[in-house]
Amino acid sequence: MADSKSVIPLESNPSIFTDLSQKLGLSPILQFHDVYSLTDPELLSFLPQPVFGIILLFPLTPSYEAYRREKDAEGGKYGNENPNVHWFKQTIGNGCGLYALLHILINISPDLTLSHSQINDLATKIEGRNLSVEEVSLIVEELERNIKLDEQFGSKGQTEAPAPGESIEFHFISFIKGKDNHLYELDGRRNGPIDLGEVGAAGAESIIKESKLIDKIQFYIDNADERNKHNFALMALGPTLD
Repeated sequence: MADSKSVIPLESNPSIFTDLSQKLGLSPILQFHDVYSLTDPELLSFLPQPVFGIILLFPLTPSYEAYRREKDAEGGKYGNENPNVHWFKQTIGNGCGLYALLHILINISPDLTLSHSQINDLATKIEGRNLSVEEVSLIVEELERNIKLDEQFGSKGQTEAPAPGESIEFHFISFIKGKDNHLYELDGRRNGPIDLGEVGAAGAESIIKESKLIDKIQFYIDNADERNKHNFALMALGPTLD
């Protein structure tokens, strides 16, 4: 599927992601937080719990791109058949930040989003309608036009924003728990949702200490070249600090 357009990539900044989330309809009781470690107990103790979703920013290296193509070739074409998680194919160039955010907001409990909001409207449009990946992609593109992503959020970062069509060597993906209590990796550049397996006890909300999450993120770090070993960022969706 060809990109419908290109946008200014979002900066990995919890404030920007929180502002955009709340514009879409996230409850004000939640916000995004920087995550500085997944294994250091002291650093984890500062992170408000529970954590409902994780966004990872990582470098797009040649080795990763070869890995992605190989894995997608094994899985075949996905058709939105998994009832336990919503996944969106990325068709907006440089829009991975928006897709990572939507992957979390559309999959968390409806109790954590506002009724009569844009994310609630998106859920209504796709729930139970057996839409194709292409049809859902058009709905997401319409949502982006309504948000006016570039105008409202593209230049809000602390660093100078690149042009919409500029090639970016970094990519956002999400990790979220599905309705089946499995951990899913959601990446709009892949061929569908990636089921990482069952996690924790049913009903347990926080995913931050799940070994499957830690192992998969460590996999990305271990497979980065030396130049990119430290070019990673993590954000977690959890309770506000107020």
